[in-house]
Amino acid sequence: MAKRTEIRTAGPSIADVAREAGVATSTVSRALTMPGRIAEPTRLKVEAAAKKLGYTGGNQTARNLRIGTARTIMIVLPEELYVGASQTVTEVLRATGSGLSERGFSLLIANVSREADADEHILAVALGGTVSGVLLMATNIPEVAGRSLDALGLPMVSLHFDLSGKNIPSVISNDHEAIGDAARQLVELGHRRFLYVRGRLDNYHEIERLRGVRDALAASGLPETALSLSQGDFNFSGGIAAGHDFLGRAAADRPTAVICANDDTAIGFIKTVLDAGLAVPGDVSVIGFDGAAVGPFMTPSLSTVQQDTAELGRRAAELITDIVLGEHTSNTQRFEIPCTIMLRDSVRAC
Repeated sequence: MAKRTEIRTAGPSIADVAREAGVATSTVSRALTMPGRIAEPTRLKVEAAAKKLGYTGGNQTARNLRIGTARTIMIVLPEELYVGASQTVTEVLRATGSGLSERGFSLLIANVSREADADEHILAVALGGTVSGVLLMATNIPEVAGRSLDALGLPMVSLHFDLSGKNIPSVISNDHEAIGDAARQLVELGHRRFLYVRGRLDNYHEIERLRGVRDALAASGLPETALSLSQGDFNFSGGIAAGHDFLGRAAADRPTAVICANDDTAIGFIKTVLDAGLAVPGDVSVIGFDGAAVGPFMTPSLSTVQQDTAELGRRAAELITDIVLGEHTSNTQRFEIPCTIMLRDSVRAC
């Protein structure tokens, strides 16, 4: 009974506001996060109840933390979870959940899609006072009707996507440096004509990886004409399309090395050129990015830039819980996790 009294005196909950206003808790969440989606009489009634009780939304989380009742981290997933060979997001998610569990925190997955209703739900959960921090997984900050998740005052960390420029601590792979190192190793192997198969335009990883390839080739003294581009989509289909484009070139004009934005793209490319009678790496060397588990078992085994998914997840879990518990004192906003270059049978000297 004493514990119940302590929780009640810590401050009103969203359920208290719902009882006072005579509405459901979901209605309170919508009224306070997306006021434009609620009828005005209901919204005014909810706002009046919240004001009367002194309910301040996100501050409920801080009260919960002081009395030790909120040890849940909400993770916001990207627009979709692509089911392919490159399972980086799901691997990082698994490592994050394990890291949080070791620190006594639970992981709440906020969404499985990124439609408008999903983003409304994300903001409603964040406002409800049941989570103590937020991890953004490979996504930008959710925003609905002018209300942004980062405006709610919850501790927040971005994972697999650099938001340090927005003052949000970010745990990322060193995409630019790592793929640049891979390109330089190909140059050292004698390659002078390159094809880069891109990911989705405007995607953070695509921007960093293409920049890394360009910078590395320029630093190696090669002209801009040494690199040609083929538009992909991070999926097998992008690699297949790039393979057909490659086959359509005169043999003498074909690049000798292909760098792909991710492993799924590389797998699609290799399958397409092998089916056409070319040899990998005899006619063209191919390297991907991510470190798909199937890579070593392919024929030829796939060269790749291996991301450290376990360390990405562990570091993100450590960072968000340190911030939540007030134990993070560094001013560092960007935490880069090194990748490893894995040269296998799909690459050889030119």
